[in-house]
Amino acid sequence: MNRLIRAAVAGCAIAIATPALAQGRGAGGAALALEEAVTLARPDQPRLAAYELEARASEQAAVAARSLPDLELTVGIQNFPIRGDNAFSPVDDAMTMYTIGVMREQVRRSRRQAEAQSILAQALVSRRQAGAEERRIRREVMRAWIDAVEARAKQRLLERLIAELRTGRKVIEAGVPTGASAPALALEADAEIGLQESLLADARRAEARARAELSRWIGPAADRPLPSSLPAIELPPNLDQGLAALAAHPQLQVAAAEQQAAESQIEVARQERNRDLSWSVMLGIRPKYGEMVSASVSFPLQLNRSNRQDRVIAEAQERAGAARLRLEDARRELERDYRAAVADYSGGEAQLTWIEREAVPALESAFAAAEARYAAGADTLDQPFAIIRRYVEVSMQSVEARARRERAAAEILYIVGEAGR
Repeated sequence: MNRLIRAAVAGCAIAIATPALAQGRGAGGAALALEEAVTLARPDQPRLAAYELEARASEQAAVAARSLPDLELTVGIQNFPIRGDNAFSPVDDAMTMYTIGVMREQVRRSRRQAEAQSILAQALVSRRQAGAEERRIRREVMRAWIDAVEARAKQRLLERLIAELRTGRKVIEAGVPTGASAPALALEADAEIGLQESLLADARRAEARARAELSRWIGPAADRPLPSSLPAIELPPNLDQGLAALAAHPQLQVAAAEQQAAESQIEVARQERNRDLSWSVMLGIRPKYGEMVSASVSFPLQLNRSNRQDRVIAEAQERAGAARLRLEDARRELERDYRAAVADYSGGEAQLTWIEREAVPALESAFAAAEARYAAGADTLDQPFAIIRRYVEVSMQSVEARARRERAAAEILYIVGEAGR
């Protein structure tokens, strides 16, 4: 019996500590490492391609914006008689004239250039969004991989525990007739097995969900076997200096590009306040009396400039101000996320230290003492098995703390970038 209980505890420790490959679902082969998973992130991400297409579309639109508007061809008939002696005659009346001509709004070069620059600013926003999305994808791959490995580690621990509990249940049942164990203990073992089976089912669900998320980014490689434990992710040597790298974060670059695009609209609005003329030239044909030429030039009067053109400029200025505030808000949000990630990383590190240096040795000593009392006939199996359950709970906490620390590390790398490592 003592050897059985000792094996149960040892099995729990092996489930966490053994650096072997997990026997997960999917194709065989080498375990999928974190760096490999990040490298395998598909280059043909539709969202990245969409941002590039939007940028190219804006560049095409900028070329069009720099060009003068197309000429407009006009044709018509004037003074066509519908009453009198020449009614409905296309040629008899001296006033009847057929016209053909061209016209165009002569948009100033400065206005066209301002509109083109505004459109190019939108192209820059799209390309910055692609860069931000690319870094976000790397973070999502890391998170999904960490979640999957965490779930696998929990499964290995629970599978080993359930096997040991089933064996212990048989021993407890055999000891009931002799008084070495109580029927209540056997029922308690049944309840514990059912609880651990439910936890195992949840761990399998978590793994399947994490692999599904991983497959979103790396495809079929998400079904490969996974490591049995989480490795420590390498971080920059001085986390206190990480805030200095925020200015280069793609998310802030997107916000800065959006601010630039908003400010470019101010110049567009100012250019629209200046008048652009429109002109037309027309040839009039009178079948029996000769041809005539007409030309005209028109200007917008802007009689209500304070409520129209000036308001448009004011609108653009306010939107630019809002973009500046969003940039500052994004910076503060990243700073908050970084501080929170550092706190999570430090907290996870401290929790692991306490578990490995204090909790596990204490439980092992408690189990040795309970085992000695049972061997001497001074106690029942209740205490040793209670310690085993507590050992498993602590081991689960160790897996979760390690995963929490590595998720925090992934967030830190997302914020400061991997160049600082």
